[in-house]
Amino acid sequence: TQERLLQEWAEDKGVWIPEAEDWLQSKYGPMMAQGAEAKVYGKTGDTHVIKLRTSIYATLGRALEAIALHNYLFPQTIMRVIGFTRDTDGLFRIILTQPYIECKRLATKAEIDAVVNAKGFADNGDGNGVNYLSSRLHLEDMHPANVFVEHASDIPVCIDCIVKFRRDI
Repeated sequence: TQERLLQEWAEDKGVWIPEAEDWLQSKYGPMMAQGAEAKVYGKTGDTHVIKLRTSIYATLGRALEAIALHNYLFPQTIMRVIGFTRDTDGLFRIILTQPYIECKRLATKAEIDAVVNAKGFADNGDGNGVNYLSSRLHLEDMHPANVFVEHASDIPVCIDCIVKFRRDI
């Protein structure tokens, strides 16, 4: 399977991290947040956070594809893969870094709409107001807890969302 092959490669390259939660806490600090997609670790004053990201995607390939798509759409919060692990629940996890964004406040729906509209997305009309479509991509989970207004720039910044290719076209 993809997971087995990637684990073998990661072990060979020294980027497979067994007992990752203990390693993350000792190396990067305590868990500072947890959401549906990730556990976030970091220390006050660090310029980056470390995420132990869950896979909500059908395959590992799609999970990695989603990181690449996020990086294309939101370069100010680029995700860099630094390792792989299995969590205490036995599920495959991706370990990544991301710039720390100092949150002034959570973005409003209008601010989120403006950000995604500028990138060619429109509300998908499902009534939830957090999912968007472009001609080629789905952009989901764009709620205020995933889009911060950055303290330094006063602009909305996406820190975590779900991006995937449309398979319905």
